[in-house]
Amino acid sequence: MENIINRIVEIDKKALEIENKTKKIVGENGARLNKRLNEIEKKELEKARIKGKKEYEKLLNEGKRKSKEIQLETNKECEKLEESYRMIHKKLEKEIFHEIFKP
Repeated sequence: MENIINRIVEIDKKALEIENKTKKIVGENGARLNKRLNEIEKKELEKARIKGKKEYEKLLNEGKRKSKEIQLETNKECEKLEESYRMIHKKLEKEIFHEIFKP
């Protein structure tokens, strides 16, 4: 009978040891997983930051290009208006001159 009780106590101790080892392993694995997840998160955040920066640069360059196009087009329109003004001004100048000095 004593043998059986000792055997039960031994089994109980072994079960407790196994439970403690399992908890330790689970804790270690959890720590490793958390570390790995943090590494992955940092890596993905860096990738997203780089991608965002590239997209920002792309949009910024596109905006600059469009701005130059608009500026060139505006300059052309201003030149056309100035030329039209010069032509009208010369014509009006001649008409006024003829009206003033009419024979």
